Amino acid sequence: MSFKNWKIWLSSKPWTLRWFILLVLFRPIIDSLYFLKNISPFLSPLYIVGLFTPILVVIALVKRPKSKKYKLDKYFKIWSFFILIGVFCVILFDPLSITSFEFLLKLTIPIYLYFFMRIFIQSREDLDGILTTFLYSGIIVAAILFYELFFGAIEVQESRGMERIQGSFGDVVSYSIYLLFCFLIATYFYFSKKGEVSKKKRLRTVLIVGVISVLILINIHHVASYTIFLGLILLFMIFNFKTNKGSAIVLSTILFLMFYIFGQPLIEEKIVPLLETDISVYEGDKGSDKLLHGRVGRWGDMLKTFTNENIFVQFFGYPTTLKYSYHYVGVGSHNDYMRILFLSGYFGIFYYLIFLLMVFIKSIKMVNASKYLVYGTLMILLLSSISIVPTYYPPFMYVVVSVFAFAALPKKMQN
Repeated sequence: MSFKNWKIWLSSKPWTLRWFILLVLFRPIIDSLYFLKNISPFLSPLYIVGLFTPILVVIALVKRPKSKKYKLDKYFKIWSFFILIGVFCVILFDPLSITSFEFLLKLTIPIYLYFFMRIFIQSREDLDGILTTFLYSGIIVAAILFYELFFGAIEVQESRGMERIQGSFGDVVSYSIYLLFCFLIATYFYFSKKGEVSKKKRLRTVLIVGVISVLILINIHHVASYTIFLGLILLFMIFNFKTNKGSAIVLSTILFLMFYIFGQPLIEEKIVPLLETDISVYEGDKGSDKLLHGRVGRWGDMLKTFTNENIFVQFFGYPTTLKYSYHYVGVGSHNDYMRILFLSGYFGIFYYLIFLLMVFIKSIKMVNASKYLVYGTLMILLLSSISIVPTYYPPFMYVVVSVFAFAALPKKMQN
């Protein structure tokens, strides 16, 4: 979507919807003011946005005509039901604290965003508008990156013996979210805008976003991001071979030459140090609990606690014990499958995975560009969920729920 068309699309939306577009656009600025929460919650844009987003969503849901119900909605509602049971019990444990209120807003992010996007996205143009907005927001992230590269890191985090730049964001995951989704969106537009935008312009966008993504990758030293980015490149090449074999061969040759020239030094300097602990485990020098930077050991301990509870708790979630559960349902597990299991029990994780499976099945009959977008989104979500909790991050969910809301539409509305 060109900037001119994007502005027309933006102006066509009523304020009950337009606020969300502006939120997506300026989210990197809001997230970069993360440190203000340490001064006062009343000064923090994060808290302000976190409070008003669900309020504005409710207003939109009340004022806008109800959208038709489709098959994916049914599975999402069932999953939401079990999530809400867990959230209710989290609040019941400590109903008057700021912490429980904060968890209420964070744990329900996927739910209220999904139903909001179901009334927002009624066509491919709406999806493209949101994705274009996210791509524009990536310009802010790129500006922060170049500032850090030229003038020095704003904030440095040390992990596995390597220094990670993280801007003024809360952690390096923010950089990771934008590099992965901006690359996915740029490559999606490469396919979807064929016939509308010249190949030269489409390829130029992919290369610019790709170069910036690589610059972020080699400076945040995040294993999951390396893995997912490589997966996106492979997915892009596979779909490219389907649509244009000549172009795919040229791109494959360029990528091979770049890897041949820069690959070995990059792997030795940037990736191998991140895998030293895991390599030691496979060589037998360390126990398996040290895998994935010690996450495997943590998962084992948390699962042991969870499975020692009675069967009702296991099926409906750890919060139903009415014990302290923030560590289990928040970022403490560093794994979204575990987090959702602890929050909503076996029922919750089952229907979550069923919902994702139904999204995948529905995407099989989509046109290539849409299919690529859904596959890429699922790849980022499923792989990220191994080491972080993506459904806990609003910017991550902005793209994911938009794609899922589009997937829920009947085929005639997706063209």
